[in-house]
Amino acid sequence: MRNTLFVVLGLLILLVAACDKVDKRTITSEEASVLVVEAATAYSIYASTQEEGTTMGFQLDSLLKSATNTSEDYPLIFIEPLDLTTWPKIITVDYGPENISGFDNHELRGKLVISADNFPSVSGAEWEITFDEFYHDNYKVEGVQTISFDGLNGNEHPVYTCSVSDGVITSPDGKKFYFEQQTQREWVNGYDTNAITSGETVDFCDDEFEITGTHSGISSDGYAYSMSTTTPLVVGTCCRWVKEGVLYIGLDDYDLSCEIDYRPASDTGDTCNNVASITVFGETFDIALP
Repeated sequence: MRNTLFVVLGLLILLVAACDKVDKRTITSEEASVLVVEAATAYSIYASTQEEGTTMGFQLDSLLKSATNTSEDYPLIFIEPLDLTTWPKIITVDYGPENISGFDNHELRGKLVISADNFPSVSGAEWEITFDEFYHDNYKVEGVQTISFDGLNGNEHPVYTCSVSDGVITSPDGKKFYFEQQTQREWVNGYDTNAITSGETVDFCDDEFEITGTHSGISSDGYAYSMSTTTPLVVGTCCRWVKEGVLYIGLDDYDLSCEIDYRPASDTGDTCNNVASITVFGETFDIALP
Protein backbone atom coordinates (compact mmCIF):
# COMPACT_ATOMS: atom_id res chain seq x y z
CA MET A 1 0.00 0.00 0.00
CA ARG A 2 1.36 3.42 -0.91
CA ASN A 3 2.25 6.00 1.65
CA THR A 4 -0.96 7.97 2.15
CA LEU A 5 0.80 11.16 3.27
CA PHE A 6 2.88 11.35 0.11
CA VAL A 7 -0.18 10.67 -2.04
CA VAL A 8 -2.19 13.44 -0.36
CA LEU A 9 0.71 15.88 -0.70
CA GLY A 10 1.04 14.94 -4.34
CA LEU A 11 -2.63 15.62 -5.00
CA LEU A 12 -2.41 18.98 -3.22
CA ILE A 13 0.57 19.97 -5.36
CA LEU A 14 -1.34 19.01 -8.50
CA LEU A 15 -4.38 21.00 -7.36
CA VAL A 16 -2.38 24.12 -6.53
CA ALA A 17 -0.61 23.95 -9.87
CA ALA A 18 -3.93 23.60 -11.66
CA CYS A 19 -5.43 26.59 -9.83
CA ASP A 20 -2.42 28.71 -10.80
CA LYS A 21 -3.02 27.92 -14.47
CA VAL A 22 -6.82 27.92 -14.69
CA ASP A 23 -8.94 31.00 -14.16
CA LYS A 24 -12.58 30.76 -13.11
CA ARG A 25 -13.74 32.09 -16.48
CA THR A 26 -11.48 30.03 -18.76
CA ILE A 27 -12.90 26.51 -18.46
CA THR A 28 -14.22 25.55 -21.88
CA SER A 29 -17.10 23.32 -22.90
CA GLU A 30 -14.59 20.77 -24.17
CA GLU A 31 -12.70 20.71 -20.85
CA ALA A 32 -15.97 20.48 -18.95
CA SER A 33 -17.10 17.59 -21.14
CA VAL A 34 -13.80 15.79 -20.54
CA LEU A 35 -14.26 16.28 -16.80
CA VAL A 36 -17.79 14.86 -16.85
CA VAL A 37 -16.86 11.83 -18.95
CA GLU A 38 -13.83 11.10 -16.74
CA ALA A 39 -15.96 11.42 -13.61
CA ALA A 40 -18.53 9.01 -15.05
CA THR A 41 -15.78 6.61 -16.12
CA ALA A 42 -14.13 6.63 -12.68
CA TYR A 43 -17.49 6.11 -11.01
CA SER A 44 -18.28 3.16 -13.29
CA ILE A 45 -14.88 1.53 -12.78
CA TYR A 46 -14.94 1.64 -8.99
CA ALA A 47 -18.60 0.56 -8.89
CA SER A 48 -17.60 -2.44 -11.00
CA THR A 49 -14.72 -3.42 -8.71
CA GLN A 50 -17.11 -3.14 -5.75
CA GLU A 51 -19.34 -5.63 -7.58
CA GLU A 52 -16.41 -7.97 -8.22
CA GLY A 53 -15.30 -7.83 -4.59
CA THR A 54 -18.81 -8.29 -3.18
CA THR A 55 -19.61 -11.17 -5.52
CA MET A 56 -16.33 -12.86 -4.67
CA GLY A 57 -17.18 -12.45 -1.01
CA PHE A 58 -20.45 -14.30 -1.31
CA GLN A 59 -18.66 -17.16 -3.07
CA LEU A 60 -16.00 -17.33 -0.37
CA ASP A 61 -17.63 -20.07 1.69
CA SER A 62 -17.87 -22.44 -1.28
CA LEU A 63 -14.38 -21.43 -2.47
CA LEU A 64 -12.89 -22.35 0.89
CA LYS A 65 -14.73 -25.67 1.05
CA SER A 66 -13.72 -26.66 -2.47
CA ALA A 67 -10.16 -25.19 -2.39
CA THR A 68 -10.94 -23.42 -5.67
CA ASN A 69 -7.51 -21.83 -5.77
CA THR A 70 -6.29 -25.05 -7.37
CA SER A 71 -8.13 -24.14 -10.61
CA GLU A 72 -6.08 -23.55 -13.75
CA ASP A 73 -8.63 -21.22 -15.36
CA TYR A 74 -8.64 -17.44 -14.94
CA PRO A 75 -9.56 -15.80 -12.74
CA LEU A 76 -7.37 -17.71 -10.32
CA ILE A 77 -8.38 -17.43 -6.67
CA PHE A 78 -5.80 -17.62 -3.88
CA ILE A 79 -6.95 -17.52 -0.24
CA GLU A 80 -4.63 -17.34 2.74
CA PRO A 81 -5.15 -18.93 5.19
CA LEU A 82 -7.29 -21.57 3.46
CA ASP A 83 -9.75 -22.43 6.23
CA LEU A 84 -13.20 -21.41 7.45
CA THR A 85 -12.24 -19.98 10.82
CA THR A 86 -9.05 -17.89 10.66
CA TRP A 87 -9.33 -14.13 10.04
CA PRO A 88 -8.19 -11.87 8.50
CA LYS A 89 -7.73 -13.48 5.11
CA ILE A 90 -5.93 -12.26 2.00
CA ILE A 91 -7.86 -13.11 -1.14
CA THR A 92 -6.06 -12.57 -4.45
CA VAL A 93 -8.17 -12.60 -7.59
CA ASP A 94 -5.84 -12.98 -10.56
CA TYR A 95 -7.49 -12.24 -13.92
CA GLY A 96 -4.29 -13.00 -15.78
CA PRO A 97 -2.09 -10.96 -18.14
CA GLU A 98 -4.73 -10.70 -20.90
CA ASN A 99 -8.25 -9.30 -20.76
CA ILE A 100 -11.08 -11.58 -19.69
CA SER A 101 -14.71 -10.71 -18.95
CA GLY A 102 -15.66 -9.99 -15.34
CA PHE A 103 -19.03 -10.59 -13.70
CA ASP A 104 -20.53 -7.47 -15.36
CA ASN A 105 -18.87 -8.10 -18.75
CA HIS A 106 -16.10 -5.50 -18.38
CA GLU A 107 -12.70 -6.56 -19.66
CA LEU A 108 -10.28 -7.15 -16.77
CA ARG A 109 -6.63 -8.11 -16.30
CA GLY A 110 -4.20 -7.97 -13.39
CA LYS A 111 -5.07 -8.64 -9.76
CA LEU A 112 -7.49 -7.56 -7.07
CA VAL A 113 -6.03 -8.08 -3.60
CA ILE A 114 -8.67 -8.24 -0.87
CA SER A 115 -8.00 -8.09 2.86
CA ALA A 116 -11.11 -9.47 4.61
CA ASP A 117 -11.75 -9.58 8.33
CA ASN A 118 -14.90 -11.77 8.06
CA PHE A 119 -17.49 -13.13 5.67
CA PRO A 120 -19.29 -10.21 3.95
CA SER A 121 -22.67 -11.31 5.34
CA VAL A 122 -21.49 -10.71 8.93
CA SER A 123 -22.51 -7.30 10.26
CA GLY A 124 -19.45 -5.09 10.68
CA ALA A 125 -17.30 -7.09 8.25
CA GLU A 126 -14.83 -4.97 6.29
CA TRP A 127 -13.15 -5.76 2.99
CA GLU A 128 -10.27 -3.67 1.69
CA ILE A 129 -9.45 -3.93 -2.01
CA THR A 130 -6.15 -2.86 -3.54
CA PHE A 131 -4.96 -3.23 -7.13
CA ASP A 132 -1.89 -4.94 -8.58
CA GLU A 133 -1.34 -3.93 -12.22
CA PHE A 134 -5.11 -4.08 -12.55
CA TYR A 135 -6.83 -2.86 -15.74
CA HIS A 136 -10.54 -2.32 -16.37
CA ASP A 137 -11.41 -1.97 -20.07
CA ASN A 138 -7.73 -1.02 -20.56
CA TYR A 139 -7.89 1.76 -17.92
CA LYS A 140 -5.29 1.22 -15.22
CA VAL A 141 -6.83 1.37 -11.73
CA GLU A 142 -5.05 2.31 -8.49
CA GLY A 143 -6.09 3.25 -4.97
CA VAL A 144 -7.72 1.68 -1.93
CA GLN A 145 -11.36 0.62 -1.89
CA THR A 146 -13.21 -0.40 1.28
CA ILE A 147 -16.55 -2.21 1.60
CA SER A 148 -18.19 -2.50 5.03
CA PHE A 149 -21.40 -4.40 5.79
CA ASP A 150 -23.70 -2.28 7.97
CA GLY A 151 -26.44 -4.89 8.45
CA LEU A 152 -30.10 -4.64 7.40
CA ASN A 153 -32.01 -1.37 7.11
CA GLY A 154 -35.69 -0.73 7.86
CA ASN A 155 -36.67 -2.38 4.58
CA GLU A 156 -34.72 -5.52 5.54
CA HIS A 157 -32.27 -4.75 2.73
CA PRO A 158 -28.53 -5.34 3.24
CA VAL A 159 -26.61 -2.05 3.30
CA TYR A 160 -22.91 -1.47 2.64
CA THR A 161 -20.70 1.56 3.14
CA CYS A 162 -18.16 1.90 0.34
CA SER A 163 -15.21 4.24 0.00
CA VAL A 164 -12.42 4.95 -2.46
CA SER A 165 -9.26 6.74 -1.35
CA ASP A 166 -6.19 7.71 -3.36
CA GLY A 167 -8.01 6.63 -6.52
CA VAL A 168 -6.07 7.10 -9.77
CA ILE A 169 -7.29 6.12 -13.23
CA THR A 170 -4.90 6.12 -16.21
CA SER A 171 -6.67 6.08 -19.57
CA PRO A 172 -5.44 3.97 -22.49
CA ASP A 173 -3.90 7.14 -23.98
CA GLY A 174 -1.96 7.89 -20.78
CA LYS A 175 -4.14 10.61 -19.19
CA LYS A 176 -4.44 10.45 -15.40
CA PHE A 177 -7.46 11.53 -13.37
CA TYR A 178 -8.15 11.20 -9.67
CA PHE A 179 -11.16 10.01 -7.68
CA GLU A 180 -12.40 9.76 -4.06
CA GLN A 181 -15.71 8.36 -2.86
CA GLN A 182 -17.97 7.88 0.16
CA THR A 183 -21.19 6.03 -0.68
CA GLN A 184 -23.91 3.83 0.74
CA ARG A 185 -24.94 0.79 -1.28
CA GLU A 186 -28.40 -0.71 -0.63
CA TRP A 187 -29.06 -4.20 -2.00
CA VAL A 188 -32.65 -3.75 -3.22
CA ASN A 189 -33.24 -6.87 -5.36
CA GLY A 190 -31.87 -10.39 -5.47
CA TYR A 191 -30.54 -10.48 -1.90
CA ASP A 192 -32.90 -13.37 -1.09
CA THR A 193 -31.72 -15.64 -3.95
CA ASN A 194 -28.46 -17.55 -4.16
CA ALA A 195 -26.97 -18.57 -7.50
CA ILE A 196 -24.35 -20.76 -5.80
CA THR A 197 -26.93 -23.02 -4.15
CA SER A 198 -29.53 -22.89 -6.94
CA GLY A 199 -27.13 -23.10 -9.89
CA GLU A 200 -29.38 -20.69 -11.80
CA THR A 201 -27.83 -17.72 -13.65
CA VAL A 202 -31.03 -15.72 -13.11
CA ASP A 203 -30.38 -15.84 -9.36
CA PHE A 204 -27.06 -14.12 -9.96
CA CYS A 205 -28.25 -11.53 -12.47
CA ASP A 206 -31.29 -10.44 -10.43
CA ASP A 207 -29.01 -8.56 -7.99
CA GLU A 208 -29.58 -4.80 -8.02
CA PHE A 209 -28.18 -2.04 -5.83
CA GLU A 210 -29.12 1.59 -5.21
CA ILE A 211 -26.16 3.88 -4.52
CA THR A 212 -26.14 7.30 -2.88
CA GLY A 213 -23.32 9.46 -1.57
CA THR A 214 -20.58 11.90 -2.47
CA HIS A 215 -17.56 11.78 -4.74
CA SER A 216 -14.73 14.09 -5.70
CA GLY A 217 -11.87 14.14 -8.13
CA ILE A 218 -9.43 16.01 -10.33
CA SER A 219 -9.79 15.81 -14.10
CA SER A 220 -6.86 15.20 -16.45
CA ASP A 221 -6.99 18.95 -17.25
CA GLY A 222 -6.42 19.79 -13.57
CA TYR A 223 -9.96 20.80 -12.54
CA ALA A 224 -11.06 19.72 -9.05
CA TYR A 225 -14.74 18.83 -8.72
CA SER A 226 -17.27 17.44 -6.27
CA MET A 227 -20.10 15.10 -7.18
CA SER A 228 -23.24 13.85 -5.44
CA THR A 229 -26.25 11.70 -6.26
CA THR A 230 -29.47 13.68 -6.66
CA THR A 231 -31.35 10.52 -7.67
CA PRO A 232 -30.06 7.13 -6.45
CA LEU A 233 -28.00 5.26 -9.01
CA VAL A 234 -29.25 1.77 -9.90
CA VAL A 235 -26.64 -0.85 -10.84
CA GLY A 236 -27.02 -4.56 -11.57
CA THR A 237 -24.56 -7.41 -11.22
CA CYS A 238 -24.84 -8.48 -14.87
CA CYS A 239 -24.99 -4.99 -16.40
CA ARG A 240 -21.76 -3.16 -17.17
CA TRP A 241 -23.31 0.33 -16.96
CA VAL A 242 -25.37 2.32 -14.47
CA LYS A 243 -29.03 1.62 -15.28
CA GLU A 244 -30.53 4.89 -14.06
CA GLY A 245 -30.00 7.78 -11.65
CA VAL A 246 -28.59 11.31 -11.67
CA LEU A 247 -25.19 12.65 -10.59
CA TYR A 248 -24.63 16.37 -10.00
CA ILE A 249 -21.13 17.77 -10.56
CA GLY A 250 -19.96 21.14 -9.32
CA LEU A 251 -16.70 23.08 -9.34
CA ASP A 252 -16.64 25.34 -6.31
CA ASP A 253 -13.87 27.56 -7.67
CA TYR A 254 -15.22 27.79 -11.21
CA ASP A 255 -18.41 28.92 -12.87
CA LEU A 256 -19.63 25.45 -13.74
CA SER A 257 -22.28 22.99 -12.65
CA CYS A 258 -23.31 20.00 -14.69
CA GLU A 259 -25.24 16.76 -14.50
CA ILE A 260 -24.96 13.15 -15.64
CA ASP A 261 -28.37 11.59 -16.20
CA TYR A 262 -28.46 7.82 -16.71
CA ARG A 263 -32.21 7.76 -17.29
CA PRO A 264 -31.88 7.74 -21.10
CA ALA A 265 -30.69 4.14 -20.75
CA SER A 266 -34.05 3.03 -19.30
CA ASP A 267 -35.97 5.37 -21.62
CA THR A 268 -34.82 3.29 -24.61
CA GLY A 269 -36.64 0.23 -23.28
CA ASP A 270 -33.34 -1.58 -22.75
CA THR A 271 -32.44 -1.13 -19.10
CA CYS A 272 -28.80 -2.16 -19.65
CA ASN A 273 -26.98 -0.02 -22.19
CA ASN A 274 -24.30 2.66 -22.32
CA VAL A 275 -26.59 5.63 -23.02
CA ALA A 276 -26.39 8.65 -20.70
CA SER A 277 -26.85 12.38 -21.15
CA ILE A 278 -24.75 15.19 -19.75
CA THR A 279 -25.65 18.83 -19.29
CA VAL A 280 -22.81 21.36 -19.46
CA PHE A 281 -23.27 25.14 -19.68
CA GLY A 282 -26.98 24.54 -20.25
CA GLU A 283 -26.35 22.28 -23.25
CA THR A 284 -27.59 18.68 -23.04
CA PHE A 285 -26.29 15.88 -25.22
CA ASP A 286 -26.07 12.09 -25.17
CA ILE A 287 -22.83 10.23 -24.57
CA ALA A 288 -21.79 6.61 -24.97
CA LEU A 289 -20.07 5.35 -21.83
CA PRO A 290 -17.08 2.98 -22.18
